[in-house]
Amino acid sequence: MVQIFISYRRDDTAGYARAIYDELARHYGAERVFIDVDDIAAGQSFAEVIRGAMSASSVVLVLICKRWRGEHDGAAPRLDDPSDFVRIEVAAALASGVAVIPVLLDAAPMPSEAQLPEALRALASRNAFELRANAFAADMARLMAALPLALRDVAQPDAPLAGSPGAAPARTRRALMWGCAAAVVAAAAATWLLWRAPAQQPSSTRLPAATAPAAARPEINGAWEADVPYDWTTAPRKERFEFAGSAAEVHGSASFLGVPRGVLEGRADANGLRFVTRTAETTDSGGATRELVHRYQAQSVGGELRFVMQTEGGAAPHGPVSFVARRINAPR
Repeated sequence: MVQIFISYRRDDTAGYARAIYDELARHYGAERVFIDVDDIAAGQSFAEVIRGAMSASSVVLVLICKRWRGEHDGAAPRLDDPSDFVRIEVAAALASGVAVIPVLLDAAPMPSEAQLPEALRALASRNAFELRANAFAADMARLMAALPLALRDVAQPDAPLAGSPGAAPARTRRALMWGCAAAVVAAAAATWLLWRAPAQQPSSTRLPAATAPAAARPEINGAWEADVPYDWTTAPRKERFEFAGSAAEVHGSASFLGVPRGVLEGRADANGLRFVTRTAETTDSGGATRELVHRYQAQSVGGELRFVMQTEGGAAPHGPVSFVARRINAPR
């Protein structure tokens, strides 16, 4: 079911990769987006899982930050090593003919052909998409608006059946199967609605359905900024929050140590604002990581958002952090 593959270098763009994955999974469904941290189980072969996911993908997002080539302490870039997994992923994507979209992060420049191994030089001619930390929600919305065109597999008219001479390529067959599945789901939904519909009563006796009043949503949409006094830093860190949505739904981004993270489980109502973000923490010198969960709660008071944030899952326990976020532009 994988159709969007996120290629990234862990020590360079792990935070961005998680935030981008969270937004894509919320929009398309987690089963249609591949990220190695979530989708490779303990004991599985990294190379085999990557190959399988790449073969099932229609779009590959190549996240490029300023150290994407893997320069380190004057040594040759890791990208020059034929066994480098980022190189293997991107080369396989370019060779397969799927849509490859370079995503430039933190104003990173697009690598030139001269900076790339021969198998990756075609990447330099691909139109890149810029994703900015200070406009993460808006840029992600633009990226997701562009993705349906890249994901669309158009079946050829009078295409032969699979297995016959001149059969449609695998991606076209996947598109046909998606269409059939959508038709089945639509038919099932229609049947369910008919079954659920109450028997019609004469108009003279039918009563209007009672509706519960909607809970008031605080005015949170837009961009906010706060100085967050983490309990492990010597000075507060400036963080940015961008919220969108309607009714009780909230989505957007919340930066953690300056890197935007996707807002998950976001809810806003008369009781305030609640959401979760996730980050990765390196646990040892070997590069092993563990996932941290950050739970945010806020009350809207006098045009400010008064937050309490609790971090869970770290190597060391962290106490709750309180801070105030203030709006930095008008609501959207």
